[in-house]
Amino acid sequence: GPTSVCVGSTITLSDATPGGTWASGSTGIATIGSSSGVAAGVSPGTSAITYRLPTGCLITTTITVLSTPGPITGSMTVCTGFTTTLSDAISGGTWTSSAPGTATVGTGTGVVTGVIPGTTVITYTLSTGCFRVATVTVNPSPGAITGPTSVCVGSTITVSDATVGGTWVSSNPGVATVGSASGIVTGVSAGGVVISYVMPTGCAATYSIIVNALPASIAGLFNVCVGATTTLVSSGSGTWTSSAPGTAVVGASSGIVTGMSPGTATITYTLPTGCLTTATVTVYANPAPITGPTSLCVGTS
Repeated sequence: GPTSVCVGSTITLSDATPGGTWASGSTGIATIGSSSGVAAGVSPGTSAITYRLPTGCLITTTITVLSTPGPITGSMTVCTGFTTTLSDAISGGTWTSSAPGTATVGTGTGVVTGVIPGTTVITYTLSTGCFRVATVTVNPSPGAITGPTSVCVGSTITVSDATVGGTWVSSNPGVATVGSASGIVTGVSAGGVVISYVMPTGCAATYSIIVNALPASIAGLFNVCVGATTTLVSSGSGTWTSSAPGTAVVGASSGIVTGMSPGTATITYTLPTGCLTTATVTVYANPAPITGPTSLCVGTS
């Protein structure tokens, strides 16, 4: 029979002469069934195995008990397209996967990469042939997130994912919040934020969004007479537009508003990012023309 066994494993010894009894000289290293010849490794070392006939005649052999790798440690779940690293306290072994189509493993690194959903047995084998196994589950990752990639402070956008059952999370609610079930992102302050769509398994898809600042509130005089002008100002290099050019026109780059006819117009200042601010300008009618004499004598009225 074999001359070595791993700790925690068994081998079977046999003798062509029937009727004998098996015994181990060091049961702390290896035990053996008295009638079966099945030897079990207990701890590293060597033990003399004896096969004794009823007459007292016997024969012995020595078996070596080899160290088994320690328990495999690390996360036993991984998402498709992602990795998890497994390790063992005993170095020098080789990693293999029972189903490389489900998950691969680096032979010398223990880095497991999820390929498709399912399970695979990862084996860590020492040069002696002793090994340890662990089952790794590969969970599906959600699909790619779609939607706009920017939002203005105070405004909202909606992002979505084709995979159902997940929850939306913001990496920085101080920059942007997101409805956990709706995917509605609200800009809070200027900056970058990562929006994640997380499945119950922990598998997630991520999406980067830029939150753009609003221009400064429009300042200036918001009343103007027909035919007169007022100048409005804001911040940045934006463009001015009027909601009612028949009431008031505005220079696209100057912010100079000219009254055209009585009424109100919404003046909008828009930055290249699309973020904007508005103000309402009221245009007043001029009084009727002044009538009366155009000359008088000194001392008269």
